[in-house]
Amino acid sequence: MAPTPNNDLSNNPTFREVIYPSLAPISFAFFLLSSIGVIFASAYGSAWGWFITLLLTIFISTGIYRSRLTIEVKDGKLFVAGAKIEKKFIGQVTALDSAGMKLLRGRDANAIAFTAIRFWIKGGVKVEVKDANDPVPYWLISSKHTEKLVSTINKL
Repeated sequence: MAPTPNNDLSNNPTFREVIYPSLAPISFAFFLLSSIGVIFASAYGSAWGWFITLLLTIFISTGIYRSRLTIEVKDGKLFVAGAKIEKKFIGQVTALDSAGMKLLRGRDANAIAFTAIRFWIKGGVKVEVKDANDPVPYWLISSKHTEKLVSTINKL
């Protein structure tokens, strides 16, 4: 007997955004690794140079992949970079422009706030936490689609 398809869409996120590093840090990393490969090739021979270049390419590619920021809203929860918070603990949600993000990353920052920020993303979202047992006052999240993220969180 054939399995019946699962029509339950509750596991599908209502909002999902994945932010990868911009081209500038990726380019810098690969230029740096190619320079190191040339240095090893001139000092120890071309085989070692190619080996080191390949090894560093694998490490840097893994680092680039792991440095992505994943934001999901699903099943009544907000998931950001491995952390999650339920709707009942979410207070006011505010979209921030470049100036607002700059203030909350710098002068107005709270040292115990949860931050999932990427310096190449200008906008973001501030999610206040209303849990008496949690000392974290807010989450600061970089996002390219701030208004959509805010409206999706508010619809939870």
